[in-house]
Amino acid sequence: MNKFFITLTFVLCIAFSAFAQHRREASIVKRIEVYLNKMENVGFSGSVLVGMNGKKVLSKGYGYRDQKIYLKNEPSTIFNISSITKQFTASAILKLEMQDKLSIDDRITKYFTNVPKDKVSITIHDLLRHQAGLINSIGKDYDKIDKDDFIKKVFSTKLRFEPGTQFSYSNIGYSLLAIIIEKVAGTSYEDYLYKNLFKPAGMELTGTSRPDFNAENVAVGYYNNDSVWGKPTDKGYDIDDQYWNITGNGSILSNVEDMFKWDKALTTNKILSNQEKQQLYHPKLRADEDKNGNAFYAYGWDVSKTNRHTERVWHNGVNNIMYADFTRFIDERVTIIMLSNRSNQRNFDGKISIDIAGIIFDKNYKPTIPVAENKENNDFTERIIKTVIEKGLQAGKDEFLRRSKGTDLISYIVNNKGYDLINENKIDQAITLFEINAFAFPESADAYDSLAEGYMDKGNKSLAIKYYEKSLALNPANNNAVDMLKKLKK
Repeated sequence: MNKFFITLTFVLCIAFSAFAQHRREASIVKRIEVYLNKMENVGFSGSVLVGMNGKKVLSKGYGYRDQKIYLKNEPSTIFNISSITKQFTASAILKLEMQDKLSIDDRITKYFTNVPKDKVSITIHDLLRHQAGLINSIGKDYDKIDKDDFIKKVFSTKLRFEPGTQFSYSNIGYSLLAIIIEKVAGTSYEDYLYKNLFKPAGMELTGTSRPDFNAENVAVGYYNNDSVWGKPTDKGYDIDDQYWNITGNGSILSNVEDMFKWDKALTTNKILSNQEKQQLYHPKLRADEDKNGNAFYAYGWDVSKTNRHTERVWHNGVNNIMYADFTRFIDERVTIIMLSNRSNQRNFDGKISIDIAGIIFDKNYKPTIPVAENKENNDFTERIIKTVIEKGLQAGKDEFLRRSKGTDLISYIVNNKGYDLINENKIDQAITLFEINAFAFPESADAYDSLAEGYMDKGNKSLAIKYYEKSLALNPANNNAVDMLKKLKK
């Protein structure tokens, strides 16, 4: 064949492939937009950014950052990212290691005096992986406590287990890491993060006190009953060593655009070397952990394998007012960032990122839209729960079918009540509530996952397997169902 035609054919193949990929991405984005518009209609309020193949394909706001004066959320809206802060603390520690200023194997005795005997073996690595045995917290986020008093209180607490032997999530462990950063760097925690992480990544609207936030652009947080919590910038957080309950573990504010800049920076060696990033996602595991690395807590990231045999690194942030979710499918170059300012996200926490991932990776995925949380639906849900518990499943089904148009069951409330009953060892009553949930929402993988757990607790292995398989069929990304089925089928 003529060289010209070979070259032309090659160019046309590349062009066609690029066109096909563009059409696929456009179709996916359209499905995501339709889904998010529906979620906004039932109460979702926040900002969402989706990245594919290194570029933004969607970045939009939904609901209001200030509903009193009808200011809409935007991609630039500032939210509290809460525990997503931990990945910045972890990255700062690794940056200091790159600079030969510390080692993750250092014991905390190198940085603190008068360390109690039970805590002298704790290492930086233990703090990063929540395996130091420390309790979660010693006070509320915005309780004022200076550095010295904070350290004394932490060291006076009783350990949950011998350091390095188990996992127990600890916010105060990450605050100790922030103090170590200050001691080693000779500057404030926030100043070190800005100069070494945020500024190189181009993140000028991420931090606590340093950014010159436009007050109008900071989201107002709302409680579940729509009452106002306020703006995180109004909570009095500053850098005068008074808020160590939250520093290092949940203090940072940001927006989806800046978080995407961080995501992109982590795909380069601009901030962390390949060696340090390997540690960030794949630190040394304990002897009791899954040797295949299917799911574990790394350094500020939760790492797991997908059913596509790819890697998912994720973390969320929750303060019961605002919710943040940062999901990265590194192998597949997909990033999903969701920041929200409403505490009634119990219908939405984690769901939005899961559903968007489902849309991206499965062309047949159909996300369920939660029921709006209003008085009518809340009252109806409580009636159904009472009916099922007192009169049985069939009575509950009959009442559900007779419901008024526009009235519906709030799934998570039913689900939570079911788990309350399991904790009270009322397994049969719990199962009936999980059954009514599955009846009302037959396309909900979560409903069948809970029903399966109910039957597993009852000791009915065959039905537990049946409903885990049903849940997995509805959501192939349900790793919990995969893990449970492996255990049940042994």
